[in-house]
Amino acid sequence: MTCNTRATETFFLASKRSEIASLRQLMASCELVSRVSNLVHELQRERGLSNVFLASKGMHYCRQRAEHIPNTIQAEAEFRYSLEHLDIESWARVGSARLFNNIAYALHGLDGLSELRKRIGDQALSATESTQAFNRLMTALLSVIFEAADISDDPEITRALVAMFNFMQGKEYSGQERAWAVIGFAAGGFDEPLLHRLSDLIASQQQCFHTFEEFAQTSHIDSWHALEKEPETQEFQRLRQVISRLTPGSALPSEISEVWYEVATRRIDRMQQLERQLSDALLQLSQQRVRQANKELKKHHDSLQLIASLHEPGPSPLTTLLDPEHAPIPTEAGSSGAAGSDWVHSLYGLVKQQAEGLKQMHDELAAARQALSDRKTLERAKGLLMQYQGLSEEQAYRKLQQSSMAQNRSLADVARKLIDDIDQLRGKGSDLRR
Repeated sequence: MTCNTRATETFFLASKRSEIASLRQLMASCELVSRVSNLVHELQRERGLSNVFLASKGMHYCRQRAEHIPNTIQAEAEFRYSLEHLDIESWARVGSARLFNNIAYALHGLDGLSELRKRIGDQALSATESTQAFNRLMTALLSVIFEAADISDDPEITRALVAMFNFMQGKEYSGQERAWAVIGFAAGGFDEPLLHRLSDLIASQQQCFHTFEEFAQTSHIDSWHALEKEPETQEFQRLRQVISRLTPGSALPSEISEVWYEVATRRIDRMQQLERQLSDALLQLSQQRVRQANKELKKHHDSLQLIASLHEPGPSPLTTLLDPEHAPIPTEAGSSGAAGSDWVHSLYGLVKQQAEGLKQMHDELAAARQALSDRKTLERAKGLLMQYQGLSEEQAYRKLQQSSMAQNRSLADVARKLIDDIDQLRGKGSDLRR
């Protein structure tokens, strides 16, 4: 065996080892996602309890809030423990800058959680201020999952991460709907901005769950559809309809706030059960992919040893370069036949087979990556509207959504067109603050 052949084998095996290292990092990423999922759910519950407490001026849910806070603290401790055991040096070599930045931002927000709780306990914040503070923290944590999906280069795991991220984002919008509606019920009525906000949150949930269904496994989609038909969901939908029929300023008994909270919470808790299924499936998939890759590496080792044991002369590598179709994909190690006896063609076949597998993975990855790209585009378009037209995030999203419906185009297409138009206007020096 020539020195050049040994070099070919070395890099051929190095390719598979690199894939295994990447999959191991993905497995650690999936474990981190599971911790984030638990923490977000506990924070969502704490946000809702804090809202009822503040909106009722401390008359309701004081005990429930105090009893729940240790659950959030435990979930935060588990999240931080996962971070402490990450191999940061290895991750730093796979383009994790945005992921690390989002983790740092989330940790900074968590560092302020104790003071936030104290101010809520002292009723030194309004329910609106408390909701907004929790929302910002949740956004930071969900961004960790988004970035984990964005750096994944395994199509199956990426699809699972995209499905889970969108389900969690939809569940977070559900939590925000619960929190904001509590404020309206507790105040005895809903003003027009709050009704618009709730309408936008419902539309945002629908968009997230639609994307979830596009990438989730059939069993998980069936579980979601079953959840939507359960009595808890039907009761929740009836209360939603009550809100949708309200006119701004309509009087309501404030006691409904607790009924709404309990009904919305039962639905969100059922969603958490499905979220755990998604998390468990993600962990199992990542472990399975590592085991599979290790088996393939051993198989490659065995095939190369078989090739090295063969001494029959075959065509030179030049033959392969001039007539690549002449090189068949090798048979299984230990099998007979011309392909197994020709070490030049066998080595080439192994390399070619692995290259074709990598290309297929790249093609399958493209669809999942498009969903991530569309979200980035939407976020950028919202940011530009907020910057140049002074809109809030909800108003910016509503404007994009209205344009999407009016033009019968997807939100992503409308967002891309808006970005292009603004870039052109900026290039011409036009005034965009209109």
